[in-house]
Amino acid sequence: MRTLLLSLLVLLAACQDYELVQDASVLGAPNPPDLSARVQVDRAVQMTVPAVDVLWVIDDSCSMAAEQERLRTNFPRFMTYFEESGLDYHIGVVSTDMRSPDAQGRLKNASGFRWIDPETPSPDLVFSALADLGTSGDADERGRDAAWTAIVTRRHTENFGFYRDDAALSVIVISDEDDQSAEEVISLPDFITNLPALKERPGMVSFSSIVGPQGGCQTLSDSGFPTTTEAGLAYLIATDAIGGISWPICDEDWSALLSQLGIQAAGLRTEFFLSEIPVESTVSVWVEVDGEAVEIENEGPSGLPAWSYDRTRNSVSFRVFVPPPLSEVFIEYQVLSGIQGPSDSGL
Repeated sequence: MRTLLLSLLVLLAACQDYELVQDASVLGAPNPPDLSARVQVDRAVQMTVPAVDVLWVIDDSCSMAAEQERLRTNFPRFMTYFEESGLDYHIGVVSTDMRSPDAQGRLKNASGFRWIDPETPSPDLVFSALADLGTSGDADERGRDAAWTAIVTRRHTENFGFYRDDAALSVIVISDEDDQSAEEVISLPDFITNLPALKERPGMVSFSSIVGPQGGCQTLSDSGFPTTTEAGLAYLIATDAIGGISWPICDEDWSALLSQLGIQAAGLRTEFFLSEIPVESTVSVWVEVDGEAVEIENEGPSGLPAWSYDRTRNSVSFRVFVPPPLSEVFIEYQVLSGIQGPSDSGL
């Protein structure tokens, strides 16, 4: 009996002319669906920390004349990200010399200035004087000790007013030797732990090293003979652990370095993450500064890309342009079909 009923049903299905049911209340959206790509616009505000203290720790031993000159020559690139930024900044200098009574973590004084701030006239010239430490400093370069002594030990005495609790802290060491700091001042593990702990919020402290890379590097001396710079391993360990920029001191062009250090110290972002996966060819970028939109073409000076999309990180990174403080960054793109996120709202 059951076999007979199934046969009748098959026969009826074969004889009947069916129509596709289009009742959306029952089956949902019509088939085929709308295949047009959704356009997403992500918006982010370029933020900065309201205040930052930048401490340059500079080796003043007998082999550092050329490196000090490179720093002074390229310093205006660093200051580009501070001048007219609205940041409340302090920029000071100490040497790696912990033997001379005039050094030992004391901020350098030049023309009556112990550090640069937004009120300092001709800051490039003042910094050039501060960073002109000479080359008669102690041969035992103790950069870690000098930084800690300047920030903590002498905070309420000779260096009073430079370090501020509510400001971000950026320490930058320049040396062609590895650190020879004494354990009794502060050990490397304690420095790595305690320097970031000076701030209540994470990410407010950076430690950058312009030193010999792992394996060392070679440069030509003034007399034309090759000289070897040893690796600044202790400094590099601190940079990796705390966070910051490491740069080979043997590199003769410091222009890009000073730009990167300025961006980092000022708290300006150059990378912006997307909320969806884009169709790469559709990505466009513009920045609004004081309400005026400026489209950023994907080709900068000398053919370099002004920005690039990183598929792995799903982010857009600016290469030759840094959005100024409080500007609005807009990134528009078509969302890649099939990998759309749950929201079409901006960042």
